[in-house]
Amino acid sequence: MNITERINRILFIMSFVSQNQGVTVDVLARQVGMRPRQLLKELDFMLLIGKPPFRPDDYVDIYVEDQRVYIEFDQMLNRPLRFTRPEAMALLISLQLLDPEVNPAAVKSLKEKIQRAVSSSLDPAGRLEDSVVFDQPSRPVSEKFRGIRDAIEDQRKVEIDYYSLTRDRRTRRVVHPYFLTKYLGYWYLTAYCELRKDVRTFKFERLLSLNVLNESFPPPTNLDVEKYKQSFLKSTGPRKFEIHFDPAVASYVAEQWGTSVRKEKNGGVILTLFSETMEFPSRIVLNFAPHARPLSPPELIEKVHKDARQVLQMYESKAVV
Repeated sequence: MNITERINRILFIMSFVSQNQGVTVDVLARQVGMRPRQLLKELDFMLLIGKPPFRPDDYVDIYVEDQRVYIEFDQMLNRPLRFTRPEAMALLISLQLLDPEVNPAAVKSLKEKIQRAVSSSLDPAGRLEDSVVFDQPSRPVSEKFRGIRDAIEDQRKVEIDYYSLTRDRRTRRVVHPYFLTKYLGYWYLTAYCELRKDVRTFKFERLLSLNVLNESFPPPTNLDVEKYKQSFLKSTGPRKFEIHFDPAVASYVAEQWGTSVRKEKNGGVILTLFSETMEFPSRIVLNFAPHARPLSPPELIEKVHKDARQVLQMYESKAVV
């Protein structure tokens, strides 16, 4: 018997005895497929469930009297966990950061349960902050994302109109959607492409249109999802980019990108990231302008200058009109 099977057996014994206090050793032994003598040794082992130095009845006290088995749990296990009001509010605020695209129903259910717990608080001073959190509108889920998610669940083919940035052209193709992945703030769809006769990963924002078909597809048989994800993530960033941010936005950047950021003595930070093209880092620089500037490679500096000039020309032409 492996460790997983033994853990499952122990959990079953704890649950069964808890619901059938005083069950006989013979009956319990039959329930778990053991001989009575083996069962008694297992019960002795269960007394060691706890924390070092594993004193008996740390968490579970299971014992035998007159060939009948009884169990008692530590008092901390006899009541459900209750959050303090600040803990519940912090959890609710964190919940706002979840992507509703992943599982809208689950996010909504969690929010409602936490809201009920917070609303039952007797602290009248918290009502204003409640309204700020509770009344915040949820981010909408796009119809394209909902369509892809439903197609994945129903294993239905999808016809997409996809724009390839590297080739600067759009193509229509039928794909078998397998799964969605989020990386560096962008969603990617991994699917079997009937046009290329192979598995491909598409950047979701470049899906110009999609149509879920009434034709189903068989699930993949030779695709190791986790291995493919790791391979894809490694392939997304062969090029290294560095961007400097001044102190005005440094704290936000550090919070957003975490370990990819290193601090400078003047209060600014430098972000190191990897991307398949220069579009992503260039957009970051322009998004934070004038508080960001590209450092390397030289191609990124040239790209940002070019994009900035195009933006300027666009606004100047509108001003003339």
